Amino acid sequence: MENKKTNKMHLLTIFPVKECVLIVFLFPTFIFLLRCSSGTENVGSEKAEGSIDTTDFSQDDIVQEETVLTDIPTDVITDPSPPRCPQESYIWIANSAEGTLSKLCTITGEEMARYYTSPQEAVGDPSRTSVNLHGDMVVTNRNPQTGPSSVTKFAANIHDCIDRNGNGRIDTSMGPRDVKPWGEDECMIWNTPLPDASATRSIGARATAWDGTEDPETGEGGNVWIGSVDTQQFFKIDGNTGEILVSGSLGIGAYGGAVDGRGGFWVVAMGCTIGLCRIARLDMNTFQVTPYNVPCGYGISVDKWGRIWTAGLGCVNRFDPASQTSQTLNFPVSTHFNRGIAVDNNGYVWAAVTSGNVVQVTEDTVELVNDFHVGPADVVGVAVDFQNFIWAVSQGGNEAIKIDPVTYEVQEFPVGQGPYTYSDMTGFQLHNVIVI
Repeated sequence: MENKKTNKMHLLTIFPVKECVLIVFLFPTFIFLLRCSSGTENVGSEKAEGSIDTTDFSQDDIVQEETVLTDIPTDVITDPSPPRCPQESYIWIANSAEGTLSKLCTITGEEMARYYTSPQEAVGDPSRTSVNLHGDMVVTNRNPQTGPSSVTKFAANIHDCIDRNGNGRIDTSMGPRDVKPWGEDECMIWNTPLPDASATRSIGARATAWDGTEDPETGEGGNVWIGSVDTQQFFKIDGNTGEILVSGSLGIGAYGGAVDGRGGFWVVAMGCTIGLCRIARLDMNTFQVTPYNVPCGYGISVDKWGRIWTAGLGCVNRFDPASQTSQTLNFPVSTHFNRGIAVDNNGYVWAAVTSGNVVQVTEDTVELVNDFHVGPADVVGVAVDFQNFIWAVSQGGNEAIKIDPVTYEVQEFPVGQGPYTYSDMTGFQLHNVIVI
């Protein structure tokens, strides 16, 4: 989406050249006006690339030159600088301890932006993130210290941000030290509270997933599905507007969630006991809920065959809904509290381990390939990016860890305080189950 301002001239710079003044304007092309004391003018043009600062300029001497530019369109398009992130490939990590969200480039590891995620700012308690087919993201705020749980959408591409204050440019974070006050970052698209009956208390919202019905090119359409722990509810939210379209009962406290590309939103319960966990499939068309028991649960993901993967205390499990059977890989309970889980496109499944490890498992046979250390303790989440690298979130180290899936070499990148994300934080899991 392009943001436009009409009927304004925009100044890049003014500087003297001996007895003349060189004035540079930006339209779809650079326009150079050389104004000299003799009153003569030399006008040149050059194709423009780069950022636009749409600062208004209204001095009388500039207005006199408007006749020179009558054949130039007066619409000004706010355009970003050349992308700092090649391929615009991002991972979105919620920093629960400070109420913010870090947007990292998966190519370079640079933190491109940091945002408050709720009106509660530092005490908003964000956690699960989910990325749609266009690259836009929602983050769910679990248990804010004051006020209800909520869901917030951010645009990944500056063209999709909104010039709310009408100043002709997009005001948005440009890095970890540039966190705008709540409501002032124009790449925040909407925020939807999820109140309980009193409209004041949080509902423990956690499970979060886009359904993949949005247009990959424009981002239009699509819905966000949320599950709550405390009230055991589900919510269907319009991805364009943030409006709650449907809500109902899940009958299960939804800790994590993922879609299967076959019309189902799967959730895993919080508080599994060893050997007995509950998962459930919500039919996103009929809203019918079908529960199942599995031997392992905490993190959840779905592979391209529609099989449900869960990780938990001493286990990784694959559940086949067609046969309603499980295949489980067991680990020592004392060393392996497995958390988030993700499926790549090369035949492997990866799970985060609280101790600081990541485990690699074969997708077809559910056998262990590797169990290796990646960083400080409290590794809580794992994800796959579109270059097939693996990412782990270290809550103990306040960092994101990029892992080469072949050599197992790691790179560590700082994020905010207390990062705590288990979900599809790159959008790769959604792409893996949706046929585009």
